[in-house]
Amino acid sequence: MMASQTGYAERMKKLSKYFASIPVRFADTDANGHVFFANYLTYFDIALLEYFKAVGYGLQRFVDNGLNFLYAEALTRFKSSVSFDDTMNVHVEISNFGNTSFTIEFRIHEQKTDHLINSGHIVAVVVDLESNEPVHVPEELKNAVRKFES
Repeated sequence: MMASQTGYAERMKKLSKYFASIPVRFADTDANGHVFFANYLTYFDIALLEYFKAVGYGLQRFVDNGLNFLYAEALTRFKSSVSFDDTMNVHVEISNFGNTSFTIEFRIHEQKTDHLINSGHIVAVVVDLESNEPVHVPEELKNAVRKFES
């Protein structure tokens, strides 16, 4: 890693403990040549699943415990555009745990410039894998996130 890249990585870690780098594919863009707005939610989803792996509580662990999670609310705020072949860093942070839900905050920055592209959140509800009925957020998940974030 070059010195400038090292400095960049340190700046990014100040935004959140975890970020996923995601390249913009041509298929992600619209007729105007920039990312189609709905694709930001896909980037949120990709980064969240990678975040869960990083904290040691991946999707398979939910399934192994008879659980799943469903997105109950999603919000995305456009700030600036990115285009094909740009790379974004999608920052992830779980900001709140409720009884059956958790809230994830996202910030997307263009990798080369650190310019804020998008921000938003998702509220996810933990459900029983068979019944799809809400259940308590596993303490194991809360502990894994707290340990990772500290």
